[in-house]
Amino acid sequence: MSDYELRDPVHKRIAFNEFERGIIDHPFFQRLRFISQLGFIQAYVYPGAVHDRFSHALGAMHVAGRLFGRVVESAHEIFSRLTVEEIQGLRSRVRLAGLLHDIGHGPFSHASEIVFPKLRDLPLEWTFWRGEPADRQAVHEDYSVLLIQTLAQKGVLEPNMAHDICSLIHADAASSSWLSGLEERIPSLQKVLKGLISGEVDCDRMDYLLRDSYYCGVAYGQYDIDWLISSMGVEEYDGSLVFTISENGVRAFEDLLLARYHMIDQVYCHKTKMGFTHYLEQAIISGEIDLKIPTDPYAYAALHDGAVIEQFFDAAREEKNYWSVHLMRRLTAKRILRLHDVVQPEDRKTLEELKSMCDQAGVKWFTHGVMKELTFLGEAPEKTQKIFVKKKKISGYDLVPIFQYSDLLQKYNEKLQFTDFFVHREDLGKFQGLV
Repeated sequence: MSDYELRDPVHKRIAFNEFERGIIDHPFFQRLRFISQLGFIQAYVYPGAVHDRFSHALGAMHVAGRLFGRVVESAHEIFSRLTVEEIQGLRSRVRLAGLLHDIGHGPFSHASEIVFPKLRDLPLEWTFWRGEPADRQAVHEDYSVLLIQTLAQKGVLEPNMAHDICSLIHADAASSSWLSGLEERIPSLQKVLKGLISGEVDCDRMDYLLRDSYYCGVAYGQYDIDWLISSMGVEEYDGSLVFTISENGVRAFEDLLLARYHMIDQVYCHKTKMGFTHYLEQAIISGEIDLKIPTDPYAYAALHDGAVIEQFFDAAREEKNYWSVHLMRRLTAKRILRLHDVVQPEDRKTLEELKSMCDQAGVKWFTHGVMKELTFLGEAPEKTQKIFVKKKKISGYDLVPIFQYSDLLQKYNEKLQFTDFFVHREDLGKFQGLV
């Protein structure tokens, strides 16, 4: 039962209970109001894109609850193996996983991860982990586990619940014995729940595509969320639970896939955004601003966009701080060319020729690339989430892997790779003289 509700431009109404409000009102979560959803440089391209991780997290919680409700409804007989209290416990965990999946983001969202410390430097309880963690640089998901762990230590979250939430948002986090015990009655239950938080059709993706397109003022991210959710379900197949989509819902799923494709191409990898992301990273790496990412959870939770932006304003007062000056004055570099696959010999040759030509003429240049997986559904079944289409026949239906059913999915089963070649603004005239 919902005790509170708020208005949201994307979902219209988001309801939450007293316990969830306690999490929302905690300083660890409230800081997300001051972490930009797309990084502050996105507003250099789309002035309306000033929304934050706070609103996205609330939207993800809302969608997670809807997805869980649909899963239980579609597989009523399967979930009848659990008590009402156990189903409510799962629902609470799924909603909170949606709410807290981004709680570990640093300033400017993903941009600050370039200076994150080593994972081993974080004061994590390794009981939260399945095995010893790799010696790698930390990412925001690791900080999410750290903050959730701290909430458990302070009594805000019950320890078993905290473990389960972490297991749903982090690939290497271990669940509690309570959740593992439920899987004895419903095989692969945890995999299904993980899929609602981080999968091919998850609460994160389903919210951010709609939210980001709304605030950017573009139509690329639109799809029919209501129809898609209503067409989804789970069934037992070959000894485990798998996601299903009705034939009528396949087009809504394809719209979601296309929405993500176009948002990556036109918004998330916009040329101006790519250029200024490079400026931001170089300002941090070169030490023009002093961005140190603390390992203490409370110190980290006090870090937000505003504190770092102040450093940029101060740095931009001195002309010697090239990156900060250009960033704060919006003096963008010129993108000369976008190469979609520099692994290919022809594109690699073009890139090397550009570099050589600029070097010989003393033209300053840089590249900025990105690689994203659009979908994993074309991978081997053991490596990815299983989604089947309920294909009707004269009597009943067959379960057909969606990758086999959808020609569109097969076409877009590829890595999205972009490498942009930029020339610095002050050298643009010199470059134009070369071509």
